Amino acid sequence: MKKAAAQPTTSNAHDDANFGFGVIALDFLDTTWRITVPAVLFAGIGIVIDIKAHTKPWFTLVGLAAGLVIAGLLVKKQLAAAQRRDDNTPQNKDTKA
Repeated sequence: MKKAAAQPTTSNAHDDANFGFGVIALDFLDTTWRITVPAVLFAGIGIVIDIKAHTKPWFTLVGLAAGLVIAGLLVKKQLAAAQRRDDNTPQNKDTKA
């Protein structure tokens, strides 16, 4: 007696939502650079100014604060773009009609 082979499914929840591990990984990497680069860059500029002006740690703290504010704005912009992308998926267009 032969056993029936398992039939591959034609779609799954990830395909239906246009959502997969690769998309998640890319979103995490995108968010990571948006937080890290401004914070490190502006803190580094603050460190250089503090060393030259002998004002440790004030410009470092100001630079870090500015970098974190910019990082927050970049992440907010990313979230807005993700929301627009999600609103434009075929599934969401069908349910809004």
